[in-house]
Amino acid sequence: MDKKLFKISDQITIKEIELIYEKNFEKTIFEFLNLENEWIFNAYNEYKDIEKYLILIYLIHKTLEIYNKHFYKVSFEKFYNNPHIEIEKISIIDLVKSLLMSKETIRRKLNELSKEGVLTRKRKNIRINRVNFNPQLERNVYNLSKLIHLFYCNLKKDHKLEIFTRLEIEKKIKTNYTQYWNLFFKFQIPYILRCKKIFSSIDHFYIFGLCALNEALNSKNLSEQSKIMIFGKSINFHKNVTELKNSKGLNPTTISELSGIPRATVIRKIQYLVKKKFLFKYNKLYKINNKHNSKSFKLQEKNFQQNQKELRVFLKEILNLIKN
Repeated sequence: MDKKLFKISDQITIKEIELIYEKNFEKTIFEFLNLENEWIFNAYNEYKDIEKYLILIYLIHKTLEIYNKHFYKVSFEKFYNNPHIEIEKISIIDLVKSLLMSKETIRRKLNELSKEGVLTRKRKNIRINRVNFNPQLERNVYNLSKLIHLFYCNLKKDHKLEIFTRLEIEKKIKTNYTQYWNLFFKFQIPYILRCKKIFSSIDHFYIFGLCALNEALNSKNLSEQSKIMIFGKSINFHKNVTELKNSKGLNPTTISELSGIPRATVIRKIQYLVKKKFLFKYNKLYKINNKHNSKSFKLQEKNFQQNQKELRVFLKEILNLIKN
């Protein structure tokens, strides 16, 4: 009989996560923004259409939920080397309601995925054909392991946790990949949809996010006193980043190179973001809006706080999975 019994009182609490989050906010936000930026970049690079990728991961997530419900765990290698992934019966209406897309858009993108051989449809039955193993999928696991390890190191003393390196956490995720990635998709899909709702499209959010990440990264060159101002309290982070006086923006060419989106498309998307006051032009470069009383800024601020709240819940769930 296993002497190690499950005790609810031993579980990592959201309060503990919040304390670590505030104490290590600078590192947390960099790891998080990097995780999200690379995840979206990999999605666009693979399919040249982020919404198409969102449909795919939603379908896979529904399958992972069933796996999890029946305590069925599959490793990273085995999952991506399967000939195909069977998806629970699902209708176009379900996808429309869940992914905030029109019926016509869903139908068109499913048809495109079928023509590309990515999936096979027969009425409500969908089968995703073999997803080729590639380094981009591993990068997603690697980036997530970095974020988790940051919090794990701050918890191990109080919870007498087994000492795991960043690499060991990555291996742990890969060994029980479907279990951990079910939690990741549970966080990631609503996160992307919240951002899409504000920016009208995922591409708009992606370009805005690159501009925001650029300005946040500029803080690495600031003095320690300035860093305290920027990262002192997470609730002020979004506002403080927009007040960086020496932060340079990005031009369309650089945004195109960083995102993989064609320059002409980038210019068109930027025009929309400027019109809606999400970005503004300064010295021929584009920066995130610093008008704190504007509607767009308030929407961004509210979205940032909600996303970070959900991130802390996700970290609590995944760290308890590692702990147990």
